[in-house]
Amino acid sequence: MYTFLLRKADNYTVEFQDVDKTNILLKKAGMTEKLDEFTRDEISKVLGVDAVIGGKFDSEQTRSEGAGIATAVLFGGLGAKTGSGTVTLTLNNGQDGKLLWRFFKTMDDSIFSSTDDLVERMMRKVSRNFPYGK
Repeated sequence: MYTFLLRKADNYTVEFQDVDKTNILLKKAGMTEKLDEFTRDEISKVLGVDAVIGGKFDSEQTRSEGAGIATAVLFGGLGAKTGSGTVTLTLNNGQDGKLLWRFFKTMDDSIFSSTDDLVERMMRKVSRNFPYGK
């Protein structure tokens, strides 16, 4: 996600903290292995940031590529669904942890795309919908 947001960093009114710095600060604070035990405002204070982006990506393969091709051939229609992916991102205020923005998207994977393609399409959507555009 960091890489995708950095690609359009000039289009945003905010800056993003380097992932390596974030990981080091979390490790020094003993938070790395138990992030789910801390509130967003506690994490923000340790990181020294105004807001915290969090999220989750799930992908599911519902059928093999071969089964997708067979379905497309038998029933017509190219690009039979072979899986799907879901991304949920949140942006929380650093001072009080209040939710500022939430993004949720589910997309299908087809026989003509890979999981990397799916992630790429999702991240393009995220970067276009990120709330701090110029």
